[in-house]
Amino acid sequence: MAKHTDFNDLAERRGLAPVKAKIDAVLDAEKGIPFGRYIVKPNGVYLQTEDKEGIIEESFFSTRLAPLGIARTSGGDKFTLILELTDLDRKTKIWTLAQELVYRSGGDEARVQFVNLGGSFGPGTRERSQFTDLLKSLILHPLNLPRIILADRTGWLIKGDHHAFVLPGETIGSIGKESVILPDPGDGAPDYSISGTLSDWQEQIGRYCSGNSRLLFAACLSLAAPLLPLSGGEGGGFNLVGRSGDGKTTALHVAASVAGPPTGQVKTCDNTANAFESTAAQHNDACLFMDELGQAHPEQIGQVVYKLAGGIGRGRADQHGNARERRQWRILFLTTGETDQATMMATAGKRSFTGQELRLADIEADAGQNLGIFEVLHDMDNAAALADHLKDAAGRYHGTVLHGYLTRLVAEVNDPAAKAERLRWIAGEQEKFLTFALPPAAAGQVHRVAKRFALVAAGGELASLYGLTGWSKGEATDAALICFNSWLQRRGTAGQGEVEQLLRQVAEFFERHGDSRFVLMGSKSKQPTPNRAGFRRAVVKVLDTENGTFEYFVLPSIFRTELAGGFEPRWAVQVLIEKGLLQPGTDGKPQALHRLPGLGPTRCYHFPPIEQTEEPEPGPPASLENIEHPF
Repeated sequence: MAKHTDFNDLAERRGLAPVKAKIDAVLDAEKGIPFGRYIVKPNGVYLQTEDKEGIIEESFFSTRLAPLGIARTSGGDKFTLILELTDLDRKTKIWTLAQELVYRSGGDEARVQFVNLGGSFGPGTRERSQFTDLLKSLILHPLNLPRIILADRTGWLIKGDHHAFVLPGETIGSIGKESVILPDPGDGAPDYSISGTLSDWQEQIGRYCSGNSRLLFAACLSLAAPLLPLSGGEGGGFNLVGRSGDGKTTALHVAASVAGPPTGQVKTCDNTANAFESTAAQHNDACLFMDELGQAHPEQIGQVVYKLAGGIGRGRADQHGNARERRQWRILFLTTGETDQATMMATAGKRSFTGQELRLADIEADAGQNLGIFEVLHDMDNAAALADHLKDAAGRYHGTVLHGYLTRLVAEVNDPAAKAERLRWIAGEQEKFLTFALPPAAAGQVHRVAKRFALVAAGGELASLYGLTGWSKGEATDAALICFNSWLQRRGTAGQGEVEQLLRQVAEFFERHGDSRFVLMGSKSKQPTPNRAGFRRAVVKVLDTENGTFEYFVLPSIFRTELAGGFEPRWAVQVLIEKGLLQPGTDGKPQALHRLPGLGPTRCYHFPPIEQTEEPEPGPPASLENIEHPF
């Protein structure tokens, strides 16, 4: 084996720990390393001064501070010192110090950081000027320190053909000879620590996911998220909807255990919009788990869904008025709620738009077996026992699946031939899923959501191919198909969501106001109609006008603000005409000319009587049980 020739080679092959050990050995052997006027020794930093007779004296300057490397971004800026210090409790810490802080305000902020980390200065030192001098000496010293790439967020870091996956406290892979670090993941960053062995997870958690579609699907989310940038997938979320006590939180714990401890993975929804942005950025290329969407402010839910799925933060200015770089992320997210987002938003008087509903797909938590979220109990006596077991096991055994998955995936994508083959495989898995999932003539919106489910299926199948899950081939795909079917059934149509929303809105308007806000034409009643929306007329062939069929004449202002409220009016008119609900005038204009009581000839929107001949909307397959999947 060839000997390491410098610290860069050593850092590349074995990380920063061997570099530290080698520097420590030099410190012990030479009783310190000089950095200008300063000497770093095992027990601290000493300042050398020369008296009038030319005698060199050493005085204690500060607790130990030693350089480990020089870091900068993959673009070659934001140079940062990687330092190791010993605090007052004699514990060692890694300190990432941005070089700009050495030169800003005389180094005051750098000195405060050092003290806050537990560093201290000797008596009689002029630490304000001399500490800055020490840091400059560390920067300029010719010691061959390793060069390190500074990541600004978690997830994939790609430079040329080199790929690394950055996690808080660990990076899987490197960029050539350079290791990668994430200096400050921020408060509340997800915890990706490992506990137990892979076989522990497979035996105590993984095998109980088999046959339980919601559990298995949720467990695949952390495996699918790293595939987002590799496959060109869109970020988005899934919402497990159901009553309290049906096992939604259990599914979150199972899903989180793939990546790390549930206590460090599952976040709260009781946040401001800005806090959601920060949390999303900390989960880049990963999955964000959030319990109880109902804890979020109802008026903000729509905005939060757009923000999480959209992947870009709000524009802000720095202290000098210059535009800051916007936060960016690509994530999948899983939430739980007792109602869907549309119902939650309605409590605040907000309407849920189709775009929001596509970005957060509602899945029925109840699997339909009178067992809540479960379909099979395996060797457990009841659903409560299984839920308790899984929650306990998730706290004991976690992190091994994702760590093993990323290790394999990073190795593959760093080999150009293997990367190309793996990307083809992922695309093929997605295409097979779409072939079985999509109903005939499914709208583009449904196809878009189906692709997200397909990526989750592909992530689970890939982990099984790697031998990490203990699941059989095809189990992840079947679970994703069942959950997709649940979403499609809740949605009620495979067509365009905006069309269905408009039709529901129009139908609900007439159901709510058909009698109270429409003046009955031909009636002798003189009672005024408050907040009049228009006029109604009984169809001639109907004798009992109280229970008969009516045609409605809606005033233009009411049509724009209420019946078509929230939609582009021209589009709404076109849809209603195509559906046979709105009858244009004889001149072809959408607003027909009719003589209305007290108004005379007036342009209005004419809704003729609706024939009671409803045809069922094409929907999802009646059952997935009889479908044979080639997986």
